[in-house]
Amino acid sequence: MTSDMNQSEVAGIILTGGRSTRMGLDKATLSLAGRPMCQWVADALRPLVDRIILVGAIPGLDVAVPLSLVVDNPPGFGPLGGLATGLEASGKSHHLVVAADYPLVRPELLRLLLNKAPGHLAVCGRTELFLEPLVGYYHSGCAPVARAMLAEGELRTHLLFKRVASHVLSDEEYEMVDPANST
Repeated sequence: MTSDMNQSEVAGIILTGGRSTRMGLDKATLSLAGRPMCQWVADALRPLVDRIILVGAIPGLDVAVPLSLVVDNPPGFGPLGGLATGLEASGKSHHLVVAADYPLVRPELLRLLLNKAPGHLAVCGRTELFLEPLVGYYHSGCAPVARAMLAEGELRTHLLFKRVASHVLSDEEYEMVDPANST
């Protein structure tokens, strides 16, 4: 945790996805080593957050930690819509957000995102070519910006980083917490 934030001030948001039209089944319920992928994400978030919110379409999800379930409002707007819904529903200012299909997310990476948060509304990593906004830190101040983007018809979550004070982890920062996956 940073000196500015403690666990009681941070909510975890797991984006579970929507209709699963490309895959045909809900990614959050897919099993990895005998556990739903969503459970792996929740376990990585648990030591860093006060509560965890699942956002999306989640029928039949069985996760072994206490969670709040929130349906996308309105549905059908992809990860950016789920992000806005989760930020608005959490009752917190600080959030760690992870998509359910990132079961191998490392708590060290999540801790680094929190450490880089002061002075920023959003923090995420990147690959060589793309931002990775579905593993990130988001302040509640991102919610109205996300809603404005949705109203404009813009659904690309990574473009939120052009509209708010943000930080994208450098290769060196990323390598400190995940040397095997740095670019």
